[in-house]
Amino acid sequence: MKRNNIKTFLKNLSFISLIAFAILYILEGFFAIELSLGNGLREAFVLIYIIASLYYYRMELKDKNDEIQQLRHRLNSKK
Repeated sequence: MKRNNIKTFLKNLSFISLIAFAILYILEGFFAIELSLGNGLREAFVLIYIIASLYYYRMELKDKNDEIQQLRHRLNSKK
């Protein structure tokens, strides 16, 4: 997979896990529906969100640092 595809996948995965957590929270909190694995499932979605976001922002930071290095190199070469 290309780097942009991986970043898009991670961004979408974190968004979907956040929405799934919110849906489970609403179902259990307001409608008194209890799932047998509800609490563990919510925690799993939070972990998925945290891990996916961490990797996404790490890749984003690396891309930005690479771009800064390219711009510095271009600026130094013009001097």
